[in-house]
Amino acid sequence: MKREADTLQLSGSGRWLVLASVLGSRAVYTINWFSISPALPFIAKDFGVDLPSLGVLTSSFLLGAGIFQVPAGVLASRWGPRNTSQLGMLILSLSGIGEGLSPSFTMLLLSRFLLGLGAALFFSPAIGVLTPLFKHEEEGFVLGLYNAMFNVGGGLGLFAWAVLISSTSWRIGLVVGGAIGLVLVAIGLLVLPRDKPARRTTGSMRHALRSRNVWLIALGVIGVWGGVFTTSQLLPKFLNDVHRIEVGQAGLIAALLMFAAIFGGPIGGRLSDKFRKRKVFILGPGYATALGVAIIGTISPAQLWLLIPVIGFMDAMVFSTMYASASQYPEVGKQYAPLAIGIMNSAHILGSFGIPIAFGLLGYSTGWYFLGGLAAALLVLLFWLEEPFKADSKIL
Repeated sequence: MKREADTLQLSGSGRWLVLASVLGSRAVYTINWFSISPALPFIAKDFGVDLPSLGVLTSSFLLGAGIFQVPAGVLASRWGPRNTSQLGMLILSLSGIGEGLSPSFTMLLLSRFLLGLGAALFFSPAIGVLTPLFKHEEEGFVLGLYNAMFNVGGGLGLFAWAVLISSTSWRIGLVVGGAIGLVLVAIGLLVLPRDKPARRTTGSMRHALRSRNVWLIALGVIGVWGGVFTTSQLLPKFLNDVHRIEVGQAGLIAALLMFAAIFGGPIGGRLSDKFRKRKVFILGPGYATALGVAIIGTISPAQLWLLIPVIGFMDAMVFSTMYASASQYPEVGKQYAPLAIGIMNSAHILGSFGIPIAFGLLGYSTGWYFLGGLAAALLVLLFWLEEPFKADSKIL
């Protein structure tokens, strides 16, 4: 009963207002991630840099986001998830403005890295803001919505910001993204409940860091994360090179990954809530995702219009269910859920660093099989994962 009272400390419309604030920040977080994409051709022209340099610019965000995931979780457990996520959103927003105002490519690289750092400080602590407000049976749906907003923001960053940048300038586009982020920070300061002083739970930070279940998820899903990330980045080029599909249409097919994921996250999370089967809703959609990626090179472009959204839908089910699992393990709990999710996300980002490189070296004919095979092989680790609902029953 004590745990349920803590969970429902902000009831009724209040917690849904908090959810709306966090979801809005999540969308703007992603806009600032993806809005760099339509700006790249203009950046290359203005600073006179080549394609490899643009690749370094793109990777600098992932480097900042990957390195600081675990420190973000540690900070959230000590300083509070509200404080940490708000700091992250502030750094991210100021860095977005800094990108647009950068006088040199070096300063742009630094701003991009800091934007990744801010994203890391926001991501898992923001989940830590939400989990105390909802029951475990509601978390799957709530975190499905959280993941869905990633795809909403990604779509806006890729398409709406392309229009904004082409009609104004890349500098204005990036500054606008950062400025909107500052508005969300101000809203968060008014809406988000203040952090409570950290109190001792059934576990400890050391136990959370060493959690067998957390590390099984972290390592077991690397292949799925890396496979879908590689697909999202290189599918348009594959379609253009192999099937001679023009760039605009190829980009639209690739964008179906995100559009379908908007629905996959909430649906997958809700199903895992309803049936109290998190593990099943990670493994089943995970293997469906692996199979879908593996056969991309074997089917026609017409069939890809169906396959790509299925991959995006299934991938979103995996991640919404996975994130909802963390707080249910007794060695993690509500307090250390941001840390556990930070471990997972850091492993996925940094562990996937070499996957696109390997795909490029193998080529299209073998590369798709490699992506699907690697995802399927690593998912085997999850057969040893303890079902979160059964783990939670030990501490009720």
